[in-house]
Amino acid sequence: MTPFDRDAVLAILDNADTHVTARAYVRRIATRLQVSSSCAKTILKHLVNNQDLAYHDLFGNTYVTKNFQKPVRITDHFFLIPPEIPSIAGPGQLDIRLLQGISFGSGHHPTTRLCLAAIDHLFFTIGLMDTKNQGIGADIGTGSGVLAIALCLAGLDRCQACDIDPIAVSEAKKNIAANTLCARIQVFDHPLPEIGAGFSIICANLRTPTLENLALFMRRRLKPGGVLIFSGIRDWETKDLVSHFNGYGFVRIWEKTQKNWTALILTNNKNRP
Repeated sequence: MTPFDRDAVLAILDNADTHVTARAYVRRIATRLQVSSSCAKTILKHLVNNQDLAYHDLFGNTYVTKNFQKPVRITDHFFLIPPEIPSIAGPGQLDIRLLQGISFGSGHHPTTRLCLAAIDHLFFTIGLMDTKNQGIGADIGTGSGVLAIALCLAGLDRCQACDIDPIAVSEAKKNIAANTLCARIQVFDHPLPEIGAGFSIICANLRTPTLENLALFMRRRLKPGGVLIFSGIRDWETKDLVSHFNGYGFVRIWEKTQKNWTALILTNNKNRP
């Protein structure tokens, strides 16, 4: 096989704003490396056989994705890893074990990665959460349960994971069990109730209109000094969303954008950095 720049080929997928079909990926490889279509197909096959990439069937189309059937480092502290695979995490690093499923939150999408980056930043970079008394967190629209799992692995005492999709609820429970966190994470098949104990942190990887509609609810349910972690926001929506939450007493303390998606950390404590 003709030698090729592996990082350059993988960067094609990393920089794509949408799902990339196998056929489209072959065309992009050929253009990027200035090779024939046949050579580009061989390169793709090699990366799949080497477990760098995988095929993912969705709604009748075959897409190319990063392979999550082996440990994949997402942030400085978080790896995504199938339950049966041995850990490669070093000291201070954490494995999030996920079964292969169809619920959102497998790590394929930039918004999941951005939320994990936000959790990493919150707990390990700026240490904004009080590790001695962190109370309860919430993950709204939990999908695979990955964010609730990450919160508890990072040090949160307990978390409520909520989703109205019965498949997501089932998969989240299995993933939580795979991470031995059943005693700390409750899964609900409905949105969070309007009353009950306040939350120290709320995660929501949801689209912007839904986040805006939840602003009053979040102001009521978040404890003083609490934080919100959002993603599912297009970069051009960020300014208006932040302004909307400013009106409910929240301020932005962190922001990161990837592939035109943005994640935010907001707090209701204006004295926090």
